[in-house]
Amino acid sequence: MNNVVYITREGDLERSSASPLRSDRYFKLSDYWYFITREGATLGPYDSRDQAQDAVADYIQFVNQATPAILKLLATR
Repeated sequence: MNNVVYITREGDLERSSASPLRSDRYFKLSDYWYFITREGATLGPYDSRDQAQDAVADYIQFVNQATPAILKLLATR
């Protein structure tokens, strides 16, 4: 996938460089990679971190195209 969508959170540009960095959304467990969505869901497993990163891009594209009903469902999970 060549199209990557970047979404900033409200206030991202206003934070100073001295503020703490967010925790990494990727983690490895038992030789497999996972990622955590903003909604708090853990998705995976993936064989590599690169595959997990590609999956995040796919997930963001999905969320950007989702209907309001799907977004509401995601927010309740």
